[in-house]
Amino acid sequence: MIKKQKLTREQIFFSTFLGIIGNIVYIHTWISNDTNRASWLASFAGILAIIPFALWLMYISKFNPEGTIFDTIKQGIGKLPNCLLCIIFITLNVCISATHINMFAEMLRVFVFQNTPAPVFMFIMILIVFLILYSDITTICKLIEVLTVIGLINYFSCFVFAFPKMINIKYIIPIFDTSLPRLISGLIFMTSASSELLLFLMVIVSNIPDPFKHRSWVISGIISSAVVFSLAILIIIAMMSPEIAKRIAFGGVNAARLISVGTYIYGLEILVIGTYQFIALGKIIICMYCSWTSLKRIFGEKRPHLQLAFTALAIFITAILLNSYTKSYFFAVFLGRYILLPFSILVLILASISVKIRRNRTGSVAK
Repeated sequence: MIKKQKLTREQIFFSTFLGIIGNIVYIHTWISNDTNRASWLASFAGILAIIPFALWLMYISKFNPEGTIFDTIKQGIGKLPNCLLCIIFITLNVCISATHINMFAEMLRVFVFQNTPAPVFMFIMILIVFLILYSDITTICKLIEVLTVIGLINYFSCFVFAFPKMINIKYIIPIFDTSLPRLISGLIFMTSASSELLLFLMVIVSNIPDPFKHRSWVISGIISSAVVFSLAILIIIAMMSPEIAKRIAFGGVNAARLISVGTYIYGLEILVIGTYQFIALGKIIICMYCSWTSLKRIFGEKRPHLQLAFTALAIFITAILLNSYTKSYFFAVFLGRYILLPFSILVLILASISVKIRRNRTGSVAK
């Protein structure tokens, strides 16, 4: 097997971070009615709960360090089942990116470009990503690293001006104003929605040097995303109250509009919109790259740029068919609630079986 390009610790860390911070920036409000003030806590614990699955995936990958999870499945249980899994995998990534770009385009249309049709933003974003993916994986992950850093600086440089005058402790205390079953329900939803990361790791694991040995690179990215995302939700609740925060879309942008700096600057939403833009760009890069890589597993390396164009077109057509924030929101909730984690577990089980089959065939144990 051809030796893959290997990524650095920083590239894996930030790719993991952005791999989680995808559609949950919009659909986390789904759990607000159940969790109330504890939504930030459910988000924190829910994201951390993805760690065992990530460890499982990286353990499997040590038996085929130069291949993706789907390469491992192909070697164990055959080409046809692997192709079927790849088709589902591609479909999920297309749907994730289509829902995300729809919700981001609607945010731009509401706050910035009221008279510009949403499909215009979608086309521009997909075209940019299409051109970016002509680069190699190391360059792509360096870009993801830069996008993540700038996005974080943008977001928290905005909300630092909210302290202390706009933070109301009464909005976040008591923390537990819900029942334990409702809190657990919210936690499970956030874990399943965060499984977008597992889809990315299934492909990118072949670019991690000795994945299980360097599992801390991925784990630290998961922990950091849990801290940052839950902190962002906590700040929004502390500024707007849990009742208002759960009833409006784009809570971060709306909260930023309330912030003033001195006498002349009122509203810093442009910084938060910039953060959402960097997240959207990074997420579409990840989803399109995963879809493209899996497409090449089905059809081989013949005309890879044509396959990339097909992937971009599939995302654009799906986004156009949705063309609605509401439809995209509920579709993303459906994927996060019922599809992503069960599919990921199925793939991990099949990969584990494949490793067992390979070991039985060869009679050797990988060290």
